[in-house]
Amino acid sequence: MTNSISQDNSILGSFIVPVAQALRQLGIDPLEVVPQAGIDLAKGANPDWRVSQKKFNHLLQLCVEVSADEAFGLLASEQLQPQVLHSLGLAWLASDTVYDGLQRLQRFGRLVSTGLHLSLEEEGESIHLNVGRESGIDSIVPASRDYAVGIITRMCRLTLGEFLAPLAIRMDRPSPAAPERWEYLLASRVEFQAKSTRITWLRADIMEPLVTGDPLLARINDEYSLAYLENFLPRSTSRDVVDKIIERLPDGAPGQQQIASALNVSNRTLQRKLREEGTSFKALLQDTRLQLASKYLLSPGRSVVETAYLLGFSEPSTFSRAFKRWTGVSPADYRATAG
Repeated sequence: MTNSISQDNSILGSFIVPVAQALRQLGIDPLEVVPQAGIDLAKGANPDWRVSQKKFNHLLQLCVEVSADEAFGLLASEQLQPQVLHSLGLAWLASDTVYDGLQRLQRFGRLVSTGLHLSLEEEGESIHLNVGRESGIDSIVPASRDYAVGIITRMCRLTLGEFLAPLAIRMDRPSPAAPERWEYLLASRVEFQAKSTRITWLRADIMEPLVTGDPLLARINDEYSLAYLENFLPRSTSRDVVDKIIERLPDGAPGQQQIASALNVSNRTLQRKLREEGTSFKALLQDTRLQLASKYLLSPGRSVVETAYLLGFSEPSTFSRAFKRWTGVSPADYRATAG
């Protein structure tokens, strides 16, 4: 996969598709609107195409104006299909629960938009998804905020059904002229002019097992997402941690303190930096082991026992149990089906 982007924040070019579909439904030709935002639709044939966040914000503002509908961002989000989110959308659909899908969104959100910062927060029987901007990002237009919130709630409905509705939503955007439309389209109580944007669900609702859950398919698409991110994101603490983990795995699974020392930072600083990147040491260790396991198990002549020791497991049986927990299949079955 080849891709290059500037230092400007960007979004997936496929995000233009729901916008164009919403314009067509309103009887407006996208070819008359999209180029006005400086976006070249001819690049849409490239699956790795990305659009600058500024141009996309401009496009949504233009759409609000030409449609004379301040809820255009929400209308566009209703046209979204999972493939618009590339491998992240497919992994989300294959997640075990909606919460599992939201965790993937938090982890791979920068694949969709490098300008957004997503974080999950648990509070009693509620789970919040905080939708913020990376530091140094200019404010975005209200329609862009509507589009982001609308896409997240739509993906949740696509996985569990139309009856899944947030408990509450608060948005850092001005109150619209007809706020009841937002509550109708988002199927939730909505607070405007908030200091931050947050979507809240009932824990029990988003922990419901999904009939479409497929751990192996989800993990395969996770690997595509990781490869995509590594291709264009600048060097990150997460990548540095993964490199150090790989170096040390044959000698046993390293601890967070060991990796922090290797990077010449304190344990607390490392934890904070990983949290800012939407991940944790535990998640990176597991992901690294899984990626390497998938690679080693498909290598001719490499046994399950050897793979276990290369990944820092003291016993092959411990590795086998962990691999089945991650993917839903045993190492032997994975080798038989994927080989």
